[in-house]
Amino acid sequence: MAPAQRLLILGGSGLVGSSVAKKAVARGWEVISLSRKGTPYKTPAGHVPAWANQVDWRSASAFQPSSYSSLLPSCTAVVSTLGILLEGDSYKSEGQASPLGVLKGVVKGFTGDRGNPLGEREGEKRSYERMNRDAALTLFNAFRSSTPSTSSSSTSPSPFIYISAEDIFRPFIPSRYISTKREAERLIELGASASEKPGEGGRSIRPVFVRPSDLRPSARPSVPSLRLSTHLTPSPTAAPTDLPPALTSLAALLSIPPIHVDAVGEAVVRAVEREEVRGVLGVKEIRRMLGFEEL
Repeated sequence: MAPAQRLLILGGSGLVGSSVAKKAVARGWEVISLSRKGTPYKTPAGHVPAWANQVDWRSASAFQPSSYSSLLPSCTAVVSTLGILLEGDSYKSEGQASPLGVLKGVVKGFTGDRGNPLGEREGEKRSYERMNRDAALTLFNAFRSSTPSTSSSSTSPSPFIYISAEDIFRPFIPSRYISTKREAERLIELGASASEKPGEGGRSIRPVFVRPSDLRPSARPSVPSLRLSTHLTPSPTAAPTDLPPALTSLAALLSIPPIHVDAVGEAVVRAVEREEVRGVLGVKEIRRMLGFEEL
């Protein structure tokens, strides 16, 4: 019999986080969701589904470990879903990305409109580096530093699942979107390797990097919107040198199919369950894990 899981999800009320929470609850796991407001997930119609009543919804900041560190010792696994497609909130409507919102955000970037100057500090807080990389790293380091409680202790490394992305959005979306996610993956992997060394303290970590493509139902702009945005998005001034050419990303967009968010949620909970799963889970690996037809 599999050990009982106590799963903490950063962003459990979002599109991917709610799918993970729903799949975990269905397995009888204890689930804690961290978000800024701490409010339960609601459907697009505004309803709270039955499974959401079995989740412990907490208000916390990913950047302030003191707001959630007391929860970590009893957790067996952590999932980080926090991230942004475009910097700022202009592309979101009711917490979900929309094609029209994406175009508005791209136009603002093209015209140099930074919004209210008094809100500049808040805008800086929602940069790619902060939201796609630093939030996950802060949570990872807090989880790694926590000492498992007796009820959650195990001889196996604790899973830390980071929701990354396939590289399919360049040149329509700035390169920093994917480069910050790859930086997070690299730094989490380094930290996980260090956690396995004797005498490190805390807990050892098994990292998994789940890379969805275009999600269905989509929390990202549709392909037509992305294609239109390429005429509006200025070229990055300093593209990261460790990323392949943008044409490689474009080829991936045409060859990697969309994936349903429920498939991503199922892949995450299976990655928690299976000790042999470590490293990158792209769409190809997710489909194989779930028994889908090979691409």
